[in-house]
Amino acid sequence: MSSQVPSNTGGSSEDHADTGAKNESDASPLAEGRHPNAAPRSRRRLFIIFGAVTTIVVLGLALGLGLGLGLKHHSSTNYVITNSSFLLDPSFEITSTPTTRYYEWVVEEATGAPDGFERPMLVVNNQFPGPLIEVNSGDELVVNVFNKMANGTTIHWHGQLQNGTNYMDGTNGITQCTIPPGMNFTYRYQINPNQYGTFWWHAHASTQYTDGIYGPLVIHSPNEPILGQYDREAVVVMSDWYHEMSSGLLTQYLSNAGIDGSNYGGFNPGAEPPPDSGLINGKMTGSSFIFEPNLRYRLRLINAATLTQFIFSVDSHVLTVVEADGTSLVGVDVHRVPINIAQRYSVILTTNQTVGTYNVRAEMQSICYKLTNNKLNTLVLGTMTYGASPSTNVNGQDWNDVYPGACLDLNSTMIVPAISMTPPSSTMDVTVAMSFQQTVASGGQQTRAFLNNTSWEPDSTDATVLQVQSYGTQNTFDSNQLVVISDDINVITLILNNYDDASHPFHLHGHVFWILGEGDGSYINGTSVLSYNNPPRRDTLTIPGFGWIAIRFIADNPGMWAFHCHVGWHMAAGLLMQFESLPSKIQQFTIPSYISDQCAAQSGGAVVGKRGMLPALGL
Repeated sequence: MSSQVPSNTGGSSEDHADTGAKNESDASPLAEGRHPNAAPRSRRRLFIIFGAVTTIVVLGLALGLGLGLGLKHHSSTNYVITNSSFLLDPSFEITSTPTTRYYEWVVEEATGAPDGFERPMLVVNNQFPGPLIEVNSGDELVVNVFNKMANGTTIHWHGQLQNGTNYMDGTNGITQCTIPPGMNFTYRYQINPNQYGTFWWHAHASTQYTDGIYGPLVIHSPNEPILGQYDREAVVVMSDWYHEMSSGLLTQYLSNAGIDGSNYGGFNPGAEPPPDSGLINGKMTGSSFIFEPNLRYRLRLINAATLTQFIFSVDSHVLTVVEADGTSLVGVDVHRVPINIAQRYSVILTTNQTVGTYNVRAEMQSICYKLTNNKLNTLVLGTMTYGASPSTNVNGQDWNDVYPGACLDLNSTMIVPAISMTPPSSTMDVTVAMSFQQTVASGGQQTRAFLNNTSWEPDSTDATVLQVQSYGTQNTFDSNQLVVISDDINVITLILNNYDDASHPFHLHGHVFWILGEGDGSYINGTSVLSYNNPPRRDTLTIPGFGWIAIRFIADNPGMWAFHCHVGWHMAAGLLMQFESLPSKIQQFTIPSYISDQCAAQSGGAVVGKRGMLPALGL
């Protein structure tokens, strides 16, 4: 396990539809990775160029290889079931005795209307959000995913350390190729015994999760420091929502003209499509939490959006923040909680006010958008009721204070880990700059996102972990892969300078990192202020516009690990790099043969690598 990881936890689920969970004895006979014969059970961006810009083909390969960018057919027989409760079952046994949790999932197209506008969606087991997964630390998780869509897909287990099972991380082009239509993929890994808290899962192929493939993942543990601080639990998934399939929006976004011609001749690259609505647990309005009076509720907040930061609050109720991205915290009382894309917080709310119904608010921070949608209602409302019948006559009132840091995280001074850790000294420093640029490709000018001089594209016929297993440190990657190699156990300090005016939520796969500092402008060694006194630990943080962040992590977890912006449009535009940790151990992985088989299926034959264009970067 990554030695910097603390320990964290929770409850169980009350879903209104089949989650696909089964006992191990009921495991599917479907061969892993094979085709079954039976039916499956405003802001303007700075225009900066770092060095020569290489020719980049935006969508040709991605669309041709079927990365799930859109739907090619529509089934009118399925209508989505909305999972709007997510109250956790208090009878879930929290234990240190591990077991195997088995799920069977079908990923397919269906029709739904989360905000009242009917449209095709991508769903798991016909549910939106997708099934809740609840496990204990140390459990084995087995999820057999059958793809009934017309395009390939993957499932990423966000925040999971995956020590020794990097090839189960579910990252297209990095730890696997997409699951071809009509085939299945069995994800099987052990939950880290020292990991607990609030996580989520989502599709990791282009912008697929924008169209509905995501859901909560809760890890319980008797060792979680905050375990005795609450009586009940509920999951609150916030997300933005579009009325068009993300594939069409992505094509516009990457084009020279941009969304609705917003690029203004190349001086406004990367202006993202604004959403049409926001949702709480799959609903724009009407999400209802029925609680009991005089109890302490742990609300597990998850931001599953593509573009939107939310600020969460409950009228007339103080929220005590006790977890951030799986790290237990010293509790701090707030009225509002800012939560950026892919982040998670746990807050404790006590139902000790006048009995009745209160508004639950998820405020979309449209100030962070570059483009406006005049029809967008940025206030997403649910309700919380205790001690009475639900009513449209709500009690209490919105807090009249305003959170001061739009587009930024909760102040770092408020994120104090309950288990104190001092980061070890750095043995390897990496500095990266990010920007948006206009590039010349075969189809004309296009918008791409860059880390240093590299704009990432997934190698969808030869995942990079397979390349490293075959060739180790002798491997060279394509010019669209920025890879930092750590052949020993290193303590890496990563400096990221943001040459864009907007803030960006960055996520590191397979690790929990320390946040040493952030600031305006570019990082200056010896001048920029860093903190080593029990700094915040998490897996997703926000880098400010025209600013810098400094994080530190221990590269002791073998594998190919993505570090990317979690704005879906930005990752699809290339804002991703990789850390290659301990390639000698990657070569010792026992990777299931169906992973390479499915890569071969994408290329129409044997697995073919495209090497020799640019050496991997050992920075």
